[in-house]
Amino acid sequence: MALLVEIHVPLTPTPNLPPGAYPLPWIEQVEDFLVDLEEEGAAESYDEGTSFGAYFVFFLM
Repeated sequence: MALLVEIHVPLTPTPNLPPGAYPLPWIEQVEDFLVDLEEEGAAESYDEGTSFGAYFVFFLM
């Protein structure tokens, strides 16, 4: 039996970004961290992250 973990992160824009910049660059930072966990064998991404209401949700196994 596999354990599925959901990580819910509030969709809060990054403060003090230049005009026109992507307001949620931290999503890519979290995705990079999760890729590192996969490469170490510590976790596996179950699915791509997605927005759900006021949160961005990442899935790990």
